[in-house]
Amino acid sequence: MVYGIVKPPTLDLANRDLVESHLHAVWLACCEVELENCIAPLVDLEKPDKPIKPELLARLSDKDSLVKARNAATRVIAQLQTELKDTNWFNSDYVKQVINDSPKAFANALERWRTLFDATRKQMEMADSIVKSHTASHSERENARRRYGDAARQYTVLLKTGNTQNSDFYTYRYLASQGFLPGYNFPRLPLMAWIPARGGANSSGKDDNGSMVSRPRFLALSEFGPRSLIYHEGQMYRVVRAKLNVGSADHVSGNSTLGTVSARICSQCGYGHLGEDQESEPMANCCENCGALLTEHDWVNQLYRIETVETIAVERISINDEERQRQGYELQTTYRFLPGSDGVVQKHEAHVVHHGEVFCVMTYSPAARIWRINRGWRRRKDKNQLGFYINPITGVWSKQDDPNKDDGAENDEALLDKVPNQRIVPFVEDHRNILILAPVKPLSLAAMATLQAALKRGIEQTFQIEESELVVEPLPTADNRQALLFYEAAEGGAGVLTRLATEPTSLAIVASAALRVMHFDTLENVSSAEELEQHEQCNAEGERTCEAGCYQCLLSYFKQPDHDHIDRRNPDALQLLIALVNANVTSINDEDQASKQQATENGLLGAWLAALQARHLRQPDATGVSINQGQAIAAGQYKSQRILVFLETLANEIRTQLEDKGWQVLDFSNPTQWLGLFEQYVELLGKQENNS
Repeated sequence: MVYGIVKPPTLDLANRDLVESHLHAVWLACCEVELENCIAPLVDLEKPDKPIKPELLARLSDKDSLVKARNAATRVIAQLQTELKDTNWFNSDYVKQVINDSPKAFANALERWRTLFDATRKQMEMADSIVKSHTASHSERENARRRYGDAARQYTVLLKTGNTQNSDFYTYRYLASQGFLPGYNFPRLPLMAWIPARGGANSSGKDDNGSMVSRPRFLALSEFGPRSLIYHEGQMYRVVRAKLNVGSADHVSGNSTLGTVSARICSQCGYGHLGEDQESEPMANCCENCGALLTEHDWVNQLYRIETVETIAVERISINDEERQRQGYELQTTYRFLPGSDGVVQKHEAHVVHHGEVFCVMTYSPAARIWRINRGWRRRKDKNQLGFYINPITGVWSKQDDPNKDDGAENDEALLDKVPNQRIVPFVEDHRNILILAPVKPLSLAAMATLQAALKRGIEQTFQIEESELVVEPLPTADNRQALLFYEAAEGGAGVLTRLATEPTSLAIVASAALRVMHFDTLENVSSAEELEQHEQCNAEGERTCEAGCYQCLLSYFKQPDHDHIDRRNPDALQLLIALVNANVTSINDEDQASKQQATENGLLGAWLAALQARHLRQPDATGVSINQGQAIAAGQYKSQRILVFLETLANEIRTQLEDKGWQVLDFSNPTQWLGLFEQYVELLGKQENNS
């Protein structure tokens, strides 16, 4: 027998990428075009830019189909009016614009395939020129033949007309992986690794021609990092080459170097000032987010975007290889808020407040640009020297800066081109909704690491999401943790961060769940870490079930680099979590409005509180609680019972939203009915405890 509870998936229905991908699906269905199973027949391979074939583009751009798609998409959007009304990217022309731009977006979604196709052709041409060269040595020709054969197999995979639905280049799966169509069971915009053929049959019984392995790009930046090891279907492979783009913008003419960009990352808040391809260096001298002065130490130069890598099979690995895998890379994540359609930066700021004291500042953005940067090996000798050496022609990662370059255990490819290696800093980019939580009082490294693990586990428990669906990282760096950056890795977002930033008590519920996960039984009437220790879980012999941490509470495979820092008994982390349990999230933008409205209602609120006292009913946990960013103010809030009391008439729409989230709404807007309402809700509100 199987026992369990099936919960519906959590989705952020106001996520722009999610909505847009579904509108693209509506458009494609209305076009009534049956696409081929692979990409190659869709484009004209004879032309340099490989555009969509004219007859297919004509059918996709048919005016009648566009009108039909606009009507169908409008009906879809009508079901999301409640979720979309508060977003600053949605407007009355949005549906029309998305549908009209769909043919162009479809063509752009094929760009990554075009890049892979061109890069593979370039690799074959380079290898072929070495094979035909009379000056090349025998070993150089043999290596070139191997590279040509590997590239030819990649070329076959890209052109293969019999692609199955499990192939990364099956048309509909590919379009979903590029974010054009909705897809929930595989990574969006993944980083790919080419696994060469081993000969014979693969796991499905078919001839092994090699394959592409996809991983979420933020995870794959380290998993597919330079000279890292990949375990795939019982075989080990080493990442030896990055697939270089062959466009004119990627190679600076005359000196055979890769086109790179630079960034300045604020050492105080981690905010990124990122260069563009056309303007490689950001010009800011002060941080646009916190105002701190940007110094020379904030520069990260020679950044190069990685999208595809290649591997070779490895028969055996050494102890040094295992140690290198354990040490891993030094990764850094930076962010940048993006403007909405009105040109205003999209962010919502809030305070976490209890009894008038601010404990944390929260900043939520529904659209942010995130760069994840691989700064180099953790064990590199010079910490100020960032990145890795690469051959700018072949893309082969060099052993020049490898901490174990003297291992000599593998028969790797030689650097055949007589050009100097170039140092680059690999990075990947994506757009996500983010939440930044910054404690007002600085905390130690151990306290921040514990808080990071605890809040992540509390969110997972509260909202029933998988560990891989939410990522939490320290800002600005792992060694200098001033804040925590949360972003959702799930397709379309889970809507969790929006609730934490806008609902007054969601963070308190998360903190409470985190403390329970940390082996503390009860949180009632607990105000300090010392009192909390008295409620710690113990076994039958009275011994602690856990010391600093275990895999049932805060430790996990993904948190291994932080295991030395995590301590569930850390007093500073426990004290802040206790404060969060009793705190409310209040929008900074709405604090003035809330205070004015409270002042207006102060007489009525005072009378209601006095009436509670006279009938010996329990006082609320909080008063004057802002709802939906100031759309309404709850006079009283009872957290444990999930009750909100209003002294003014509440809009039906807001009431429905609160009830859908599990709140019970009590209407005390008519003082003449208070007597009957108090009698009706006496059991619900509870009697006041007698302290005598």
